[in-house]
Amino acid sequence: MKQFAFVVVGMALSVPSVAAARDYCPTRPSLGQSACTVEAGHFAIETALTDWERSRDSDTVLFGDTLFRLGLSDATELQVEWTPIGVARDRPIGRNVARTGDLEVGTRIALRNPDGKGLSYGLQPSVLVPVGRSPIGDGGWGAAMVAPVSYDLSDRLNLQFSPEIAWLPREQGRGNMVVATATVGLGLTLSKACQLTTELQFERADDVTDHRLALAVAWQLSDDVFIDTGGAAGLDDHTPELRLYSGISKRF
Repeated sequence: MKQFAFVVVGMALSVPSVAAARDYCPTRPSLGQSACTVEAGHFAIETALTDWERSRDSDTVLFGDTLFRLGLSDATELQVEWTPIGVARDRPIGRNVARTGDLEVGTRIALRNPDGKGLSYGLQPSVLVPVGRSPIGDGGWGAAMVAPVSYDLSDRLNLQFSPEIAWLPREQGRGNMVVATATVGLGLTLSKACQLTTELQFERADDVTDHRLALAVAWQLSDDVFIDTGGAAGLDDHTPELRLYSGISKRF
């Protein structure tokens, strides 16, 4: 699996870029979303190099979780996300289960400032296609709508808010449930090539509310390439205790 990660990095760094008119704004490594889109004539591939999450009785590792973004117009992009393989370990019984994740297909529509500057907001509808299997996939059809908003407080500070409502499958095939999520973030530009983002996320499903606190750093290696690393900690008994992740994003 480590060899796969190195191959992804090598491919992303070796493919030549086409000049773009505006700055590239990766979705990674934030927990929330933004209204910033990839302009028409360009696409982006954003891939997780590592992604490990620890719960009270289990560990989950995802390999190659990838988001593909294709600019359809100045303010609209197509998004396709898929996890080719994930491994869930049940620690009490020492059992590992490897499965493929589901496919998420959607679009991002910027209603104001598709470059993410100033006040930027939009809509992001998506559909979950059950091509994977539990415990990595959800095992059923689903749908979601995000309404991301961001605002530049100054040249160095950016306030972010991502409310989301989703209709997702329950575990063990017990139908679907409504999941409401709100992610509030603050981005701090440390230098021209480095940005720090801290986020607080609330998620409610079936009368249970999860709380997460996340911190991530992204480095810009060139106009079209970013690498990132981050982590999220659960703030209550219902939320996975810890998640650590890293990845690479490239615009073509």
